[in-house]
Amino acid sequence: MSDFRFCLGAMALLATAMPAHAQTDPTGPDSVTVRFVGGVPPVCQIGGSTDTRGSFDLGVLIDTQTGLLRRNLAPPQKELGDTWCNAPSEIEISAIELTPQGATAQLRSGFTNAIHYTATASGWTDIAATYRTDGATTQRDAVQTAPDPRVVPLIITASDFRLREGSATRPLASRAYLGAIRVTLRPLP
Repeated sequence: MSDFRFCLGAMALLATAMPAHAQTDPTGPDSVTVRFVGGVPPVCQIGGSTDTRGSFDLGVLIDTQTGLLRRNLAPPQKELGDTWCNAPSEIEISAIELTPQGATAQLRSGFTNAIHYTATASGWTDIAATYRTDGATTQRDAVQTAPDPRVVPLIITASDFRLREGSATRPLASRAYLGAIRVTLRPLP
C-alpha cells in the first residue's frame, strides 16, 4: 500500500511540475487571424452639376406670324456626367406635358392648353428609355435594365413637340408653359 501512495504522490508532483516546465520551454510563435466583415449596399447616383440639371429653355413656343406651334423646337440635350450604379440597375423615365401657367382664357375650339413631347434618357442602356406625354400612363419603353454596374454620362432629351389636337391647333397664351421630365435610377436586388 505504501508503494501505491508513493506512486500517487510522485504522479501528483510530476503533474504540477509539467505546466511550469511547459511555460519555460518555448514551442514557437503564436498567431491569431482576425477577419474583416463589412458590406457595400447597392447604390445608384445621377451625376451632373447644378447647371446641367437646369431647365430646358425653349424660348417662344409658337410662330408669332401664325400662332401655331413651332416645328423646329429643339432644346439642347442635358448631359449628366458621372452617373453610376455599383450593381445591376433599372432606369425609368416619365414626363409631364407643357401646360400654361396662369392662363385665364377660356379654351375654345382651335386652341389647346397642352404641348406634348417625347422624353428620352439615353447612354445608360443599349436601348434608350422613352416616354411620350400623350401616351399611356405606363409605357413599356419607359423602363430599361442595365445588367452590370456602370459609370457613364446620362443624356436627357426632349423632342417631337406636338399638339394632341393636331398641328392646326394653337396653344393658349401664357408667359410660362411648364412641364417636367423625371428620371429614376435604381439598383436591382
